[in-house]
Amino acid sequence: MTESQISKDEMNISDDELKQDSANVMITGENSSEENLHEEEEEDLDFYDFLEAVSDKIDNIENQIEERREHPRQRLRRTIAELEQQKRILKAQLEQHIHIWSENFKKPNFIRTRDKISFSIGVANACFSPLIAGRWPHILPLVYTIQALFLITLRFFIYKRKSWHYFVYDLCYFVNVLTLLYLWIFPSSKILFTVCYTLSHGPLGFAIVLWRNSLVFHSLDKVTSLFIHMYPPLTLFTLRWLLPIDLQRQYYPAIVEIGSSLYTTTAVFYTVVFYLIWQALYYAFIVYGRREKVARGLRATSYTWLLADKDGFVARLIQKFGFGGPNDGINRYKIVFYFFLQFGYMLLSILPVCLWYYRNMYINGIFLCSIFAVSVYNGASFYIDVFSRRYIKSLELLHDCDEMETTNGIPRHSISSCPLRKCSQTNFNSSENCYEFNNKKSS
Repeated sequence: MTESQISKDEMNISDDELKQDSANVMITGENSSEENLHEEEEEDLDFYDFLEAVSDKIDNIENQIEERREHPRQRLRRTIAELEQQKRILKAQLEQHIHIWSENFKKPNFIRTRDKISFSIGVANACFSPLIAGRWPHILPLVYTIQALFLITLRFFIYKRKSWHYFVYDLCYFVNVLTLLYLWIFPSSKILFTVCYTLSHGPLGFAIVLWRNSLVFHSLDKVTSLFIHMYPPLTLFTLRWLLPIDLQRQYYPAIVEIGSSLYTTTAVFYTVVFYLIWQALYYAFIVYGRREKVARGLRATSYTWLLADKDGFVARLIQKFGFGGPNDGINRYKIVFYFFLQFGYMLLSILPVCLWYYRNMYINGIFLCSIFAVSVYNGASFYIDVFSRRYIKSLELLHDCDEMETTNGIPRHSISSCPLRKCSQTNFNSSENCYEFNNKKSS
């Protein structure tokens, strides 16, 4: 073989190697490109998987939040239902206990004990009030305040149950509120003290005589009525005449500043202003504002009772002036005439206060003792003429009813279970109903 052939063969071999190398390079390039594509695809897949996973997590969180929102609502509904059920159970139990208590309150033994306690407290109050006024006059305003807050609040709720609570808006309660305001908030106000003194010794004091307030110790209603009319003038009398001058100057400077007498014109003027304020409020809220309830007989008021009383002085006077009789109903002319009549009564009753009561301690004291003596006489008349017969009869009927129920084995679940019990309660209440409304109207 020649050298030329050998070189050709080597060149062919090198060419083949180069082609093979180039082919390997191309294959390698293709493989690398495929790997890059796979890597890119894997990267793309990982990113979308991440987004999908995040989305799933968000959905799970939202579902959990919704579930947690639903659970408190369901628990709240269940709790409300349980509370309503407990409320119904407690209400039924309370009504049952109240019913049992009300039945027990109608037993003769309880009535006797209640009346004995009320009588004892009433007598003690009647005895200790003058003692406090004479020995410790600076304490009497506090005693008056405590009793006034308790008795007037209790009366409002008792009267509201009977639909009589419009009586609490009468002038006598307005004067009690003014007196409390003077004692504890405006002790330096000469105007307020003057108004309280004239109204308490005027319309309130004379109301005990005109409306037959009675000192009936066992009756909370009658004791409250007498307290409302008697205690404000007694308290102001004590501050005016019995409280030492240094305590007046320290706690109630208005009394010292006014001096020994009231200026009649000024006192009458301010009293009329305060009276007209009360009258305007009473007309706006009761006469006009509640006229439908009053007209339908759903609420009792002082003016409707007085105008409808056939035997009363007001009804007879209105009939004499030609505004119609008691059977003609209540019209605007009767109401206006009644208001003017009440205004004239107020003016006449405050004049002696300005002219005599405030200037002379003895005249003032005689006046208070006189109206208290009238209340004692009215109470004695009530005890002797009415209450004794009614009270004994009612207790006898209740005793007979208890014996009948014990003999027959009838459960005492209601008043209707025993007609005698209902009858006795009616007879017992009638002893006070004949005088009941005399204590509602103050002036």
